[in-house]
Amino acid sequence: MSSNVAKISGWLLLGSLVLSVVSALTPLRSFWAGIPVWLAAILLLPCVKPNQKKQIVALLLIGSLCLIFGVIHGMSGQYLLTALEANQKVINMLIAVGFLKLCTGAEQRAPGMLPKGRRALLRTLLGAHLFGAVLNMSSVIIVGDRLAKHEQITPVQGLLLLRAFCICAFWSPFFAAMGLTLVSAPGSQLSTLVLFGIPVSLAGIAVSAWEILRQPSAKELHGYPMAWDSLWMPCFLALVVIFAHEAFASLSVLTLVSVTSVSFTALWLLLNHGSRAGSQTMIRHIESGIAGSAGEVVLFAAAALLAAGVAGVLTSLDLHLAPAHFGYIEAGITLLILVVLAMTGMHPVTSVVLAGSILAPAVSDPNLLGLTLLMGWSLGISLSPFSGVQLSIQSRYEISAGTLLKLNWRYALLMYGFCFTLLWIYTRMT
Repeated sequence: MSSNVAKISGWLLLGSLVLSVVSALTPLRSFWAGIPVWLAAILLLPCVKPNQKKQIVALLLIGSLCLIFGVIHGMSGQYLLTALEANQKVINMLIAVGFLKLCTGAEQRAPGMLPKGRRALLRTLLGAHLFGAVLNMSSVIIVGDRLAKHEQITPVQGLLLLRAFCICAFWSPFFAAMGLTLVSAPGSQLSTLVLFGIPVSLAGIAVSAWEILRQPSAKELHGYPMAWDSLWMPCFLALVVIFAHEAFASLSVLTLVSVTSVSFTALWLLLNHGSRAGSQTMIRHIESGIAGSAGEVVLFAAAALLAAGVAGVLTSLDLHLAPAHFGYIEAGITLLILVVLAMTGMHPVTSVVLAGSILAPAVSDPNLLGLTLLMGWSLGISLSPFSGVQLSIQSRYEISAGTLLKLNWRYALLMYGFCFTLLWIYTRMT
């Protein structure tokens, strides 16, 4: 990617972020914030990895054909505006959360002796999970590269990195999974999704800890030198977003996450580096760091086009594919379908958007659908050899997809059972 493309796309996406926040506070229509996203997506598409590019082009073609079909059959113009929005709130949240990487110096810590043994692995699992809840994929790279400097990462350590990251999708407000779920299941509430997502996360961590620590090699493996006093940031930011959502219910969670992330980063840089150095750091990130999310930006935009097209076709033809009743059994079936789709290589962005566009109009309890989508995202990326995090671990640390699959299938079965049980409990409590 050329520096000019990175710089222009970075400022375009920052402009979209500003317009998105302005539209949340004023009568400005939100689709205006989608225009810079599409311009950036056009610039970034040639820079996307070949495998991901194929899926993106397919989404763009199918979505465009569906919109054309819908227009011919009298589809409402609202679906065209929805496509123009380009999932801008989710993309802007992703961009805003990326600024938080500037607040962690974990990757610059001086190399030294790594802690070893089961206790060190457990601390790494918990710490990497909390880091990942806010820093997303960056946490996997930070922790993984530090371990790889000491020795070749083993499959057990790779499994630890994978689980610590994937479990975040059950509950984290800073995860793209939560952002897209709140859009795909309109009416779902962050507080409810987090409240029921945390028990699933705890179960996932418990199962992962049991699997990892019982490995014969666990007592000889090294963990990350996790400093617990540095974990205040993810906990603090998550609480700020949750309480801010209760105080400003009219603002979307995605907007609150975006504002909180950028504001916190700016304040942190100001206090630690001063106004001049802090500003320069922010500008460098805008002109080079934001473009690192090229794949996600283009994929989310393409998914928005697909969702608008599918919804437009279903509406124009008066088709109803959703079941007449969406209870825990239907939620469990949907969850299984999402995992199967992930195993075929379909990105969770695509499957969640499709499930939302088909099911949301007929679902009476959007929180039930939201929980199902979050569970499908987490289990799908943890099990599928084609998920972004798995591909990163496979290529970066030379761990085969088959090895991770062998280590993951029991976890997937256990967690599917736990998720299904929680969905049943939720329906009995509401």
